[in-house]
Amino acid sequence: MKDIYLTRYSVKGIKTLDQLISLSFYKKTISKNPNTQEYNIKGIYGMNGSGKSGIITSVEILRNLLIDPGYLNNPIAQKNLDAIINKGTEELFIEAEYMVNLKESPLLFRYSVTLTRDTSGKYAVTHECLSGKKATSRNDSMDIVYEVSGGEIVFISGINEHSKFSADIQSKTMNLLETATMCALFYEKFLLSAIKNQEHHQGNLWIGLCLLYFFGKELHVYLDQSDDHRNYVAQISLEHYDDSEKYKNEIDTVLSRFLKMNNDYLNVLSASGNIVSKQMYINFEKDVHKLYDFLHIFKSDLQGIEIDKKENHNLWVCDLIMEYSSYRIHAEYESTGIKKLIRLFAYIKEMVEGGIVFIDEFDSNLHDVYLCALLEYLMEYGEGQLCFTTHNVGPMDILKQRKKSIDFLSENHQIYSWKTNGNYSPSRLYRNGMIEGSPFNVDSIDFIGVFGSGGEDE
Repeated sequence: MKDIYLTRYSVKGIKTLDQLISLSFYKKTISKNPNTQEYNIKGIYGMNGSGKSGIITSVEILRNLLIDPGYLNNPIAQKNLDAIINKGTEELFIEAEYMVNLKESPLLFRYSVTLTRDTSGKYAVTHECLSGKKATSRNDSMDIVYEVSGGEIVFISGINEHSKFSADIQSKTMNLLETATMCALFYEKFLLSAIKNQEHHQGNLWIGLCLLYFFGKELHVYLDQSDDHRNYVAQISLEHYDDSEKYKNEIDTVLSRFLKMNNDYLNVLSASGNIVSKQMYINFEKDVHKLYDFLHIFKSDLQGIEIDKKENHNLWVCDLIMEYSSYRIHAEYESTGIKKLIRLFAYIKEMVEGGIVFIDEFDSNLHDVYLCALLEYLMEYGEGQLCFTTHNVGPMDILKQRKKSIDFLSENHQIYSWKTNGNYSPSRLYRNGMIEGSPFNVDSIDFIGVFGSGGEDE
């Protein structure tokens, strides 16, 4: 199995999701040497507005909470949360179970976090808890590693042993645990210096926090542009500053905060404006060469990708130029599908190498034949996990070959997992509205009242 594997994910309180929904990625019983390869792909289907994009967005929020101690202090992040947290629940709850492969035996952890408005109206961490156990244990209960409630530590594993680390983490996180998670603060105040000084620590708390942080770093989220609201929020924030010269410092601050939110820690390539440090330019060239190999599968007439670079102090600002036999074209003027593949390349590469990748609207602007071929490759050779939302029923007959690979999200926000039933095709049943919770009750005559029957001109 891969080093870290997501076994279950639950969320409540984002966009239209006003009740708890849970996605299962693995079977209930875990053996000493689990075969996660058979469970490495999941497609989420559902009608428009059912909440699919909300699930993917919540994973990005979880990642930010785990690895960025300044996330909740970012005004743009707060505006984004204010817009997307469900107005009925007025709080966001996320819970993730993940398996970690150690030499002795795999461990299973459960992490939960709740965001609620504080007295100032900002979203704050009101509760978080990390628990764990041996993954092979048949006992459902887990031992608490730490628990925080209302900004106060209420339990720490090993506190009765008077460990120095337990005391240090209590003192160094005091009055900070509402604006950042324990994991993010641990990284900032302990893990960085331990790595730099090559220090070795033991104990359930230290190990649990390390593995939780590594889990957060393994999460990578691709949001479809229509569901990525960060540009919009940044723009709204900038509109408060009419005089660009007078408020130059404030505008620069907003932009820097937006860029920090927009950094997914992957070498995501763009058609234009790739900012590359001179020290990393050789690696950028290698990534572009790999990108060419990838795109050449989709466009056999593509002969190469040239890098048009402009110097900016110790940086290169790089655009991609697509080369064909008789002409060259800036990648910005390529088709929408090709530009999407350029962005997707880093996420697909991460999944192949072991990352946990969530992609919203994987099928948009991609041909069905290419999408199915790509999924077959990832199912067979991807060492990580891929979970994606889609409307395209074409991949269903590919996905049905694997267990727990198709989930249906109903109008009332319930998850129904596909289970093999003889020779029945999930795509045919889905089209015919025979999947529980997904009745397609739309008929062609329903549009007559909107556009007419076309007989009015006769």
